Amino acid sequence: MATNSAQRIGIYYGTFSAVAMIIYYLFINFVGLQNSEVIRFGSNIFILIAVMLAINTFRKNYDALHRHPPYLPGLSIGFLVGLVGAGLYAAFILFHAIFLNPGYAGVLQNQDYFGFRLPLLMVLGSVVILGTAVGAMTSYILMMAFDNSGGQAGQAEY
Repeated sequence: MATNSAQRIGIYYGTFSAVAMIIYYLFINFVGLQNSEVIRFGSNIFILIAVMLAINTFRKNYDALHRHPPYLPGLSIGFLVGLVGAGLYAAFILFHAIFLNPGYAGVLQNQDYFGFRLPLLMVLGSVVILGTAVGAMTSYILMMAFDNSGGQAGQAEY
């Protein structure tokens, strides 16, 4: 139950985060802020929120059974939310840049990332990697906060 449940929760909230990021993307395009890297980076907040909601759902499922949620499936939820959300979001950006607004593909390719320009697929790959990292790190932090494995909460063991 735990793995299947964790997978379903991760995919569900990953899709939720993708929808939220796509709406955000369309909004920033509508208001003309799509060329700002900082504004586009703000879409990652939706992955963070989705991971928090997913971990909370996961914990509630286990609390209903009077058990502590297992640590590794909790981590996998964040990884899945980030991977699914960022993957779907990047696929939408690719579709938008190729079919709906071909000029935007040039904008993405001509931006200077770390001192050099990247091909469009590498830019979108970096979106997926960043989203996956945000999801994984968020779930890592949350699962550490909810860890009830026997150590004293808030105290380091040496």
